[in-house]
Amino acid sequence: MNDFLDAFLKIQSEYFRRMQLLFILDLFSIFSIFYAIFIIFNVQYFLEQSSLYEYLPNSIIKIITPVLALIIAIVGALLLHKNDHKVNVLLITEKKYPELKEKLRTAYDNRNETNVIIDSLKSLVLSGLTVVSASKLLSTGVIVTKIVITVIFISAATTVSLNPEKYTIPPETITNFTKAVTGDTGEDTNMTIDAGSSPDDQTGADKNGSGNIFGKPKIASLEGRNIDLTIFEGIGPGYNVKEASQEQNQFTTSPVFPADVLGSNVSDGGYSTLMKKTADEKKLIEDYAVKRS
Repeated sequence: MNDFLDAFLKIQSEYFRRMQLLFILDLFSIFSIFYAIFIIFNVQYFLEQSSLYEYLPNSIIKIITPVLALIIAIVGALLLHKNDHKVNVLLITEKKYPELKEKLRTAYDNRNETNVIIDSLKSLVLSGLTVVSASKLLSTGVIVTKIVITVIFISAATTVSLNPEKYTIPPETITNFTKAVTGDTGEDTNMTIDAGSSPDDQTGADKNGSGNIFGKPKIASLEGRNIDLTIFEGIGPGYNVKEASQEQNQFTTSPVFPADVLGSNVSDGGYSTLMKKTADEKKLIEDYAVKRS
């Protein structure tokens, strides 16, 4: 009297086959999405420019992209369907067919028992299962929707793969965008001062300080800004010392005199006058100078 069990297991098997179909459709959908993304962002080019090119044959590098997309698809599909095996088809059947509520589970729990009451219940459940369809347990509309979405994704991936030059983003654009996001502009932010040679002195400034340090204007980049490092001659920009009057800069030499504590601050020729003073006058002058200091 376990004919009802065979009928139920057949329905359950059909239900899980439909779940497997959904798994396969999700697998193809995820693979198509990531494969198209890898082509658009030119992942193959960056793989060929990486250090892998030195260790792996070119034939292996070419299949890395689809293999990587396949691995991601498998992981993604498994995550989406990780609880499929936990589905209780008994509860789903009773939910879709209220006339079998409690009866189906009771008969299933007592499938190894035999008596008048259990046998009668099994017969009742068997007659109820004749109208049960796996298409009602797992809607056909859901499967059709999945199929349509998968076909769209596969078609898009095929179009991209057949016309990569049309849809692939140039590597330079990706590199520039990455640098802009990370803030790495690739410019040298260190100031470099080049005391190079001028047209008058091609030797430049050597280690002893000789040579002409005034050459062509030098430009350094500091934090993205160009800074003029030109060293101008003379006191200020554009000022030439040669143009200044030499008479204005004459130095008056003080007369030679012996080192003396009383006259150490005298440099205007008054030392001889000071030495003519008496000892008391010198003492008075010295005390006054100390007091003033």
